[in-house]
Parts: sequence; C-alpha cells; structure tokens
Amino acid sequence: MKKIDYKWTMLLLISAAYFLAQGSRQIYAAVLPDIKTAFGGTVSDAGMGLVGSIFTLAFGVVIPFAGLAADFFRRKWILVAGALLFSTGILLSGFSTGIGMLLISYGLMNGVGQSLMPPCNSSLIGEFHTDTRGTAFSIYQGAIYLGIVICSISASKIAGIGADGWRKAFWLFGAIGIIWALVMLLFLKDTPNVGKKGEVSVKQALSAFFSKPTALWMMAALGCYFFANYGVKIWTPVFMMRAFPEMPHATAVFHGVFWFYVGAFVGVTLSGRLSDRLKPRRPYIRFEVELFGILLCIPFILVIAGTGSLVLMIIALCCFGFASGVYDSNLYAALLDVIDPKYRAMATGIFGCGGCIIGALGPLVMGMLSDAFSIRTAFASLAIFALLGAACIAVARLRTVKKDMV
Repeated sequence: MKKIDYKWTMLLLISAAYFLAQGSRQIYAAVLPDIKTAFGGTVSDAGMGLVGSIFTLAFGVVIPFAGLAADFFRRKWILVAGALLFSTGILLSGFSTGIGMLLISYGLMNGVGQSLMPPCNSSLIGEFHTDTRGTAFSIYQGAIYLGIVICSISASKIAGIGADGWRKAFWLFGAIGIIWALVMLLFLKDTPNVGKKGEVSVKQALSAFFSKPTALWMMAALGCYFFANYGVKIWTPVFMMRAFPEMPHATAVFHGVFWFYVGAFVGVTLSGRLSDRLKPRRPYIRFEVELFGILLCIPFILVIAGTGSLVLMIIALCCFGFASGVYDSNLYAALLDVIDPKYRAMATGIFGCGGCIIGALGPLVMGMLSDAFSIRTAFASLAIFALLGAACIAVARLRTVKKDMV
C-alpha cells in the first residue's frame, strides 16, 4: 500500500480507537444516576465527580511519559497496549460494587490506558498529514464526538434494560474496545519514528516544549478549557434531569449530549478545513481560530445555566458545541506549528499533562458547587474558565507565536 493511501487508513484506525475511548469514557456520565442508585444513593455529587477527576488526573500525570515513549519506541505497540488497558478498565467497571472499585477501574486503568494514545495519534497525524493536517485532525476530532454521542445514548438505553443495565453498558463497550485493539495489531503499520535512533534525548525533548512560550500559554489555555469541558461531559446529563425533572432519563441523556456534539461536529469540520485553506495567507490562523472558539463558548454557557426553556437550552447547547468544535479543530494542529517534528509526541504529552492536571478539578469542583449551591451555579462557573483560557491564547497570539513558529 502506498504511503499516500496508508495515511488515510492509519487515520481511520486511530480515529476509530479514539471513538471507542472517548465514547467509553462518556458512559459514566450517561449512567451516573443508575450507579448512585445501585450504590444505595449514599454517594454525594462530589463523590461521583471525584471518579471523573481521578480519571483526568491519572490521564494527565501519565500522558507526558506516554509522549516520551512515543518519541523513543514504536507507536503501534503503545497504541495497542493503551487500547487494551482502557478497554479492560471499562469492562471491569461493570463489576463495581462501590465507589472504590470505580476509582481503580474507571479512574486509574481507564485513565492510564487512554493517556497512552493521544501522543502517538498526534505524532502519526503530524507525520503523515502535512498539507491536510487541519482536515485530518478535524476527522479525528469528529470521530471523538461521534463516539461520545453514540456511546452515551446507547448506554442510557442499555441502562434501562433491567436493574443492572448500567453494568451491561460497561461490559459491551469494554469488549468492543478489546476487539478493536486486536484489529489495530493486525492492520496498523509498525512505522518508524521521525527522529533517528540516538538523535532524540529527554533533555532535548523537554527543551523543545518548555523553550517555547507559545506552547506554555496554549497549555494554560487548554487547562482552563478542560476544566469546563470535563465538567460538561460528566454533569450535563444530570443537569438536564434536574433542570427538567419530568424528563425521562434516556431523553435527558439524549438532549444533554446529542445537541452539543451536533454543533461540535459542524464547528470542528468547518474550522479545520478553513484553517488549512487560510494557512498559506495567514500563518497564525490556527491560533486565531482557537481564540475565537473559546470566546464564543462563554455566552452560551451562561444561557444554558440560566434558561428554563427546553427549546432555548437545546439551541444554546448546539451553539456551545459549535464553539467548542471551533476550538478543538486546531487544538493540536496549532501546537505542532511551534514544535520541532522530532519531539511532537512528547510535546503533545506535556501539553496534555498540564491541561489535564488543571482540568481534573472540573468534575469535582462542579460536584461541590452542586452540593453547596445548585447545578446551575456549577454550570455558570465554567464561563470564568473559558474567559481565562481565551486570555492565555490572546497573549500567545499577540506576543510569542511569531518568534516560536517552526
């Protein structure tokens, strides 16, 4: 198979894997009320949010080491190992009898397994897609959105099948993930890394990231965005159920997930292609798209938090999703514009680590605010972090990116 053909095959394989990873991650939010009931209803919102925070923290702590490994070792085997580990964690989550086991299976195993994948994915896309990088990342991001929507809605439907339906959702998607890991083992090429053996050192890789102020500002922005994003992913279905108490569980999950990601899919697809087309004329377009997207999130977060109208809620969720998709479309593509190709996997890992450590607090803080005030107050607080993220990107665009471009 020619390389020009394989780059799309590779994109399909890793996008499908991350479709399952992100989708399986979202199962927890879809069945969260059922888990609380199964555990006797004694676990607080903060306790349930802690499971999501532990996942994010585990993901963030491990991802820079995953990036280092991806710069030094064969990426195919790291991807397969990650898919097997997170899928096993999802499968075992279905056997949980208390919050402690969920912290280990869904939090730690799932978080560590998924952390192994993004640095390899970004490195492979960056290597095989040059002129089509924005489009490739948009397809990759679109697969993530589809995974979240399909798995969330499917999990909520499965949860309604018997008293332990929520367990069946974890078992099903965990098993599918294990099968796809074997598919990648068979069809993903064992392509060599960009750097030659002995050419890449840890010191050089660290310097490639930390010597670029733009990368540091973008990482801070990512942390603020992840705080809001992970809070939304964990709590939006519950938010819909509490905002509209008469709404059935499966319907609340549908509205809480579907409209956001319909908008996100449109936003990421249009913005990815637009940035590719404008890049030759506007070299900093990826950073400008990032700034526009995160600023656009703010008004719709506030509308969602305050409205009592289902129709307005749906419109705001769709627009919020569109804005998030605009930001996501160049999330990694912008970073790669300031990082030497030999160090992109580790740079992606460091980038994700900083973002996740900040963002890990999102589900927990939202749970605490929900316990202390209301779920609406918790949701409105996310606008503050979107504004902080926009400020970081603005500093990078105005002060550092011109000097840091590679």
